[in-house]
Amino acid sequence: MLMHLFILASYGVVSAAAGFVLSQSVSQLAPTTCYLIAGAGFLAAALLHEIFSRRLEQRDLANQLDVAFDEVDELRDINRDLMADVVRAREEIAVLCDVVESAADDANQMLAREMKVLQSQLGHLESVRRPKAARPSRRKPSNKALQERQVANQAQESKVEADADTDAVAEADAPYVLTNVASPQSYEGPVDEAEILGHIREALESNRVDLYIQPIVSLPQRRAQHFEAFSRIRTADGRIVAARQYLDVAKKQGLIGTIDNLLLMRCVQLLRRNEKRQSDVSFFVNISDHTLNDTEFLDQFIGFMASNPTLATRLVFEIAQRDVMGLSDTVLEQLAALGKLGFRFSMDQVEDLDIDFQALAQANFRFMKVPISLLLTLPEDGANWVHPRNLKAKSTVSEISLVVERIEQESDVIEVLEYGFDFGQGFLFGAPRPSRDEADAA
Repeated sequence: MLMHLFILASYGVVSAAAGFVLSQSVSQLAPTTCYLIAGAGFLAAALLHEIFSRRLEQRDLANQLDVAFDEVDELRDINRDLMADVVRAREEIAVLCDVVESAADDANQMLAREMKVLQSQLGHLESVRRPKAARPSRRKPSNKALQERQVANQAQESKVEADADTDAVAEADAPYVLTNVASPQSYEGPVDEAEILGHIREALESNRVDLYIQPIVSLPQRRAQHFEAFSRIRTADGRIVAARQYLDVAKKQGLIGTIDNLLLMRCVQLLRRNEKRQSDVSFFVNISDHTLNDTEFLDQFIGFMASNPTLATRLVFEIAQRDVMGLSDTVLEQLAALGKLGFRFSMDQVEDLDIDFQALAQANFRFMKVPISLLLTLPEDGANWVHPRNLKAKSTVSEISLVVERIEQESDVIEVLEYGFDFGQGFLFGAPRPSRDEADAA
């Protein structure tokens, strides 16, 4: 504003000067006329200045409007991008919701399958639960029997102490095994069928069928590579009933299938809780012919394993040689279905070394356990004996790993290593011990 006033004042001064000069130089014109002409010039200059100023203002305003419109366009673009981001975020949230719902459905389905498997066990347990009959009174063993038992106990204690150092080496690589804990007291009562049956039923009803595991070590490293699972019956006072004491009774009473199923599910639960530990470690689980012929349980178990492929590759069903020879077509089909899921099988309790390795390999058998006594001892008649080197060669061609079991002294290891066998098992490498989960539960 001050600038315009200064310019107008300049116009006035110039006009006044022009009127004065004009009156002095043009004598014909009156001074008044000269000043009127100068005033008209002043007005013309002021009008031109106003026009020029207005145009400059309009141009500036137009530029400002252009800038404002550009900013509005930019804001619209930003708003469009934000709306697109919101739409994408909503779509991603919808996808995540679908994924969460799908995962929840899968988890529910897996839980349902596991519940079906457990329900089949409960069905067996219902047949076990019955009113408790009065227990027969314990017969007091004779003095001679007591003396024999004491001698046997002393021999066993000496054996355990001698193997303690070797056990510690094997357990160093075994995160599943509870170490540095005293072994439970063994059941030393009279092996009376009725009393043993009572202990079995009480253990099933009270969930006292414990999981014990024994390392299977790689040779010659002696590193725990696999584990074999065993079931132990625990009495109400904490004593342990060994398999040799209850196995025949359980088979007679039709309870061995229930014990097998419980042992199998305990292994599954142990593997699930330790899924990120030592993914190359497998668990060998003994399966009786009773369980193999329980088609309902195996069908449910196949469905459960189909939902847990990582577990299927870490379980190995262990089947006795006599049961392998008598497998029905139905059982073979179910085992083949498990094999497609990654399941592997092992043949144990081998009594005859005249074995068709190719047939075993085709049936997904990847392990075979041979007692060292059968492997290294030549029968008196020499019949059906196979040289260890030939046995190893046949197993290698068929891709079946041999596990030499019941190794209890260093001299046995030397002979086993000489023939290049893959794995060893026995009290020399570690006795069966309660799993960590069993100890935590206790």
